[in-house]
Amino acid sequence: MDNLLDPVTDIQDKVVDGVKRTKQPIADAVATVIGLVLDQVPSVPALPYAELFPTPLEVIDNQAKFATKVVNATKTVATAAAKSAAPLTDQLLDRTTPVSAVKAA
Repeated sequence: MDNLLDPVTDIQDKVVDGVKRTKQPIADAVATVIGLVLDQVPSVPALPYAELFPTPLEVIDNQAKFATKVVNATKTVATAAAKSAAPLTDQLLDRTTPVSAVKAA
C-alpha cells in the first residue's frame, strides 16, 4: 500500500465492477417483462402529445451529461479549495515542495 487512498480506490473499483455486472441481468429482466406485456397486449395506443416526450434513452443521455457537468464543476471548486489550503496541508503532510496558495476566483 503506497498510501491510504489505495484501499479506497480498490473499493471504488469493486463498486464500479459490481454496477457493470448488473447490466446484462437487468437488460434481460426488462426484455422478459416487456415480452410478457407485449404477448398480452400486442398493441398500445400512443400517448397524447407523444412527440413532446423524450425517449428513455434521451432522458438518460441528458441526465448523464448533466451529472458530468456537476461533477466537473464540483471538482473545480474542490481543487481550488485544496490549492488554497496547500501551504498548510503541505506542512501537515510533510511535503518537501510546498504548493503556493491559489487565490479563489
